[in-house]
Amino acid sequence: MPWVRRIIALLCLALALGLAGCSALTLAYNQLPLLAGFWASSYLDLEPAQQARLREQLRLWLAWHRREELPHLQALLLQASAALQTGGMTADELLALERAGRASLERCLQHAAPLAAPLLAELRPAQWLHLQHKLDDDTDEWKQRYSGRDAPSQRAARYVKTLERWLGDLDRAARRQARAEAEGWQMDLPRLLQARAQRQAGTIEALQAWARQDLAGGTAQLMRMSQTLPAEQAYREEIMASVLRLFQGLDAGQREQVRRHWADWMAQLRTLQAASS
Repeated sequence: MPWVRRIIALLCLALALGLAGCSALTLAYNQLPLLAGFWASSYLDLEPAQQARLREQLRLWLAWHRREELPHLQALLLQASAALQTGGMTADELLALERAGRASLERCLQHAAPLAAPLLAELRPAQWLHLQHKLDDDTDEWKQRYSGRDAPSQRAARYVKTLERWLGDLDRAARRQARAEAEGWQMDLPRLLQARAQRQAGTIEALQAWARQDLAGGTAQLMRMSQTLPAEQAYREEIMASVLRLFQGLDAGQREQVRRHWADWMAQLRTLQAASS
């Protein structure tokens, strides 16, 4: 949800869909109220009555998203596919996709705000503290994952997996290139931890603004927290450069494979949209 930070411009689609690039798109989308409800209950330590109200609000949000936002996501996929078929993607094209994805994210948050506010307003101090502890645990886990001796190889494996989730299967050369580049990225761990702490605090402030019925202020804060923070800029640029090299190195056959992968997503999105009529 809102505190999942943006990693690279290509993954704006993940923010827009809220599905983390799940390959079983239709199943994940239809199960979103249930899955998101479990997730939010874990982070907010919701009571049964609160869980039930949350699921109902999520169903209302999903009905809106299916009706109003899925056409925008289809247009975003078409935009990505068109850029790819011209011979790769440029930095400007990736940034244009990112802007479109962020516009979708903002619309989603604006619609979620009035639905989430009543539940957030009734949270007890202990539940806000539970959220703080859960996010602290996430940060500790992130720190351990990225500071261990095998961190570069694990980072590379995750990067390749993420790329293939979004682009389909890469050939051996592309996987080897992506893995080698990810292993070589320079991570300033203290600065990245500082950024995570800033984003965590800003996200809690935003949710508390929603709880006070400051819907516009909370939404604006969440959008700020979804951006790359100054401490993350150098790391982002390494990732962006790697993604661009990957796209520009795809041959015609590989670009066609990616296009087919996205065409399958497009068909699933159309099916999901049709279910709202």
